[in-house]
Amino acid sequence: MSLETIESIEERLLQVFAQLPENRQKQLLNFAVSLCQQELAKKWDALSEEEAAAFKAEFADEDIALAEATLTDYLPMLQREDEA
Repeated sequence: MSLETIESIEERLLQVFAQLPENRQKQLLNFAVSLCQQELAKKWDALSEEEAAAFKAEFADEDIALAEATLTDYLPMLQREDEA
């Protein structure tokens, strides 16, 4: 399919979408989002155990740093709440 054909289809879809009542637009957008989420889930499920482990390892340090930064503020907050 050529780029011109795709752009023409997209333009027509937007025209049709604009004519729908607001509640139907919301339903259609929710459906589109769910399709995207399903596609992402399929991609994650298709990863091998090794690839998934590599991704987890790649972000592990960032996750730990974020958790430590959050917990640093958490204890003083709990102490202030106890004193109140």
